Order: sequence, then C-alpha cells, then structure tokens
Amino acid sequence: MSKKIILGLLLILLFAGFASALTIEEINAQSGTKTPVVFFKTPTCHFCAQVDAWIQTIEGNYPNVLFLRLNINENQELVLRMYDVYGVPTEKRGAVPIIFVGDTYYFGGAEPEQFLETKLNSTEEKQKLLTIGGEETEINLAYVVGLGLVDAVNPCELAVLLILMTAILSRYPGHKRKALKAGLLFSAAIFIVYFIFGLLLREVFGFITDFLSVAQTGVFLIFGIIAIIIGILNLKDGIARGAGGFVIEVPQRWRPRMKSLIQGTTSPKGAFFVGLIVAFFLTPCTAGPYLVFSGILSSVSLVSAIPYLILYMLIFIAPMLAITFVTYLGFAKVEDMGEWRENNSNKLHLIAGILMIIIGILMFFWGYGIL
Repeated sequence: MSKKIILGLLLILLFAGFASALTIEEINAQSGTKTPVVFFKTPTCHFCAQVDAWIQTIEGNYPNVLFLRLNINENQELVLRMYDVYGVPTEKRGAVPIIFVGDTYYFGGAEPEQFLETKLNSTEEKQKLLTIGGEETEINLAYVVGLGLVDAVNPCELAVLLILMTAILSRYPGHKRKALKAGLLFSAAIFIVYFIFGLLLREVFGFITDFLSVAQTGVFLIFGIIAIIIGILNLKDGIARGAGGFVIEVPQRWRPRMKSLIQGTTSPKGAFFVGLIVAFFLTPCTAGPYLVFSGILSSVSLVSAIPYLILYMLIFIAPMLAITFVTYLGFAKVEDMGEWRENNSNKLHLIAGILMIIIGILMFFWGYGIL
C-alpha cells in the first residue's frame, strides 16, 4: 500500500505540472483569428482590480480580441518565459499588473489605459499574435553530469548500500539473488525519494527567484557561488577530514540509528522501505550538489526539467547499481569494497570538491554571459 501511495503522489505531481504548463504557442493556437491579450494579476492586487475593471468597459468594443486573465502565481512557467522573450527588466519581474500583447508589454496601473487601445487599433495581421522569440533556455549537460557525479562519489551513499548488502548476505549466506533484489529495490527507493525531492525543491527555488525578481542569469550566479563554497568544504574534508568540527557526511548522532535500521533489514522488500527512510538520513551528505542542481532546474519549465532530473538520478544511483551487480556476479566481496571505501574516503571528497569548484566557476562565467 505504501508503495502505491508514493507512486500515486509522484504521478499526481507530474500530471499537475504537465497540466499547468501553458505556453505562448498554445495561447497563439487557442486564440484562433483573435488577438490574444495576456493580463497577469493577483487576487489581492489593488491596481490589478482597477485595470481589470477598465478592461471590462472596453472589451465589448473588440470582438476580435481574446482577453486572458491569469493569476501570475499559478502560471510561473509561462510568465518567466514571457519575461525573457519580451526583455522585461529585472525590477519589473514578479510585479503586477503586467499585460502582454503582440510584440509589446504594458506594466503597472497607468500604462495599459494609456497605450493598450492604441495598440489594439493599430495591430497588423503579422503582429497580432504574441511574440514567441527564441527557444527556452537550455541547461548545459556538463552541469547535470558533473553535479550528478559529485553526488555519486559521495562516501555516504556507498557506505549505506555496503552495510545493507553485508546485512543481507550475512543473514542469507550464498543467496546472492536476494542481495541483488535488495540492492536494486534500495536503489529504486533512493531514486523515487530524491526525484520527488527534486521536483519540490525546483518549485521552491522557482517561487523564491520569482518572488525576488531574480533573472535566470542571477540564478546561475547565486548557485555558482554556492557550488564553489560546497566544493571548498569538500576539499577541506579531503585534506583534513573533520577540520572545523564538522564533516559533510551523515551526522555522527544519526549513524547508530541508521545502521541499526539497515542491519535489521531481512528481505528485499524491506530494503525498499529502508531506502525510503534512509534517503532522509543521507540528506546532509548529498544535499549540497542536489540543492545547486535543483536551483538550476528552476530556470526551465517542468516539462524541460524532468529529463534532466531523470539523468541526474541515474548518475546518482549508478554506483549503487554497480556495487549490487559486482556483488551478485562475484567480482568482489562486499567486505573488500567497504574497506576500499574507507581507505579512499578522503580522495572521494577531494574529487567531489574539485568537481564542485569547476562547476561553480563555469556557472559564474555563464551568469556573466562569458560562456
């Protein structure tokens, strides 16, 4: 039942995102022979109410115009793209009322009453539809792969799976098929939980950047700086583990409970449910790169973000799958892999730190338009 509920919630989130993904192209297509006028407002905006009341007095004079009244908070994907297409200045982004028509936009309470009718009366056939502009901003695949690799080489997730595999094989010696199923279901649970985390974090960062009226270039600058800071902290743990009184790993006080939970796993199905719970324990260990990645996702639409999110998660769980199959095929013992992880923990932190700093610098250059 729990698995069905989780999968159901995921499907609801995905459906809601796809259902609300209204685009400029769809508005142009739905308007038919009419000129679309897109009016963004909020229910509590005084000036919006004034402009709306004024539009009601004139819209009967324009039977060939389609007036669309949209809540800006419920159509963030659309308004963010329109900001970029129409070149709306940063200081005006997120504020209402704002109206888009043809190749022009009108902002505030006075501009629509001064200029909208003149625009509608002079609109030519070639200008009547909304400006589509260029394609939506794309995310550099190097960022996705790089951040995914940083999370993938994190010692925490490797340690957790190794403990799980050891527990299963100790309880059922010689039953490698059980270990295989446990590893695959555990990896699937981590994938599902972090996938949902990614969707939620993307929405949170999208709301914050929209509320603060931060342009897409600003998003890259902010998270580029965060990536560099996380990289430096990983380098610190790679050079002098625990310096400063903390390590970017699962907190010590959480470890006994987490280890007890994992070692108590008695079946592959149990491994799945343990994975759902352990994902929360791993958050302090993996949150850094994932926060940066989720912030980057907020700069594109949900439809565009999902393939990047799937790719990231596949990279993230790749070491888990590798350990699972290596154990099942007998290429190495779980104990040997655990010993290798312990001996190379600092090196893994160094690799993660270097990758994060490189990604942060690239994002910084991207934000300034250098790349």
